[in-house]
Amino acid sequence: MRLVLFDNTDVGWGNARRANGARRRDGAAARAHPAAADAAGSAETGDLEVLGEAVGATIGLTPIWRAGALLHRMTGAADAWQSAASWAEALGWAARAARERGRKIASLQAWGHGGWGYMRMGATRLDEAALRPGSPLDDALDALRAELAGPDALVWLRCCSAFGHTGRSFAQALARRLGCRVAGHTYIIAFYQSGTHSLRPGETPSWDPHEGVRFDGGVPTGAKWSSRGAPNTVSCLAGDLPQGY
Repeated sequence: MRLVLFDNTDVGWGNARRANGARRRDGAAARAHPAAADAAGSAETGDLEVLGEAVGATIGLTPIWRAGALLHRMTGAADAWQSAASWAEALGWAARAARERGRKIASLQAWGHGGWGYMRMGATRLDEAALRPGSPLDDALDALRAELAGPDALVWLRCCSAFGHTGRSFAQALARRLGCRVAGHTYIIAFYQSGTHSLRPGETPSWDPHEGVRFDGGVPTGAKWSSRGAPNTVSCLAGDLPQGY
């Protein structure tokens, strides 16, 4: 069974994409919004770009993700799709959909925003802390793992740079927790989605920790934007992970 889920809270600038202390590309300060405040995490500058996440005005990607999910369904790249406002809701739907249909999940794609070492769904984050025993997502992760089609199943986080820079350890932790192959990106993604990599439980990330990272004086300052010529690039229209990625 092939599933797609996406964040339904990105309704445009002025709502879910405002972040605590973030600055727009025109230099103006952005007011805080609770749906994005958690993404600022430990960024001392308050700029999400230091975590590898894109910041800037947006028309809101939820309608675009919805259209993409419909396209995946129409072309057979997905058997079902769902929007969600939190990781608990998203994971719960995926496990329930598999149980109700009596089919194991061979592929699960999650679309949303993220940065180095995490992916957001609404105001909640999937990161290494969320993967540890006793976390608020512990039961939901157990339920999802039980419905995955074993180690050959694929969970693909289609968000900005979750596997970039310090996110390599997150990739390993995610594969270990779910017991399956996981995929993600090292670049900020849009139509082009670069730095697409995957690994299985027990494997070590094969990609360079500097891939997709912008540096200033040797200090990482954010993630690079995807491009057609960047390593391991797919388009947002791709329904499957290319062989070897």
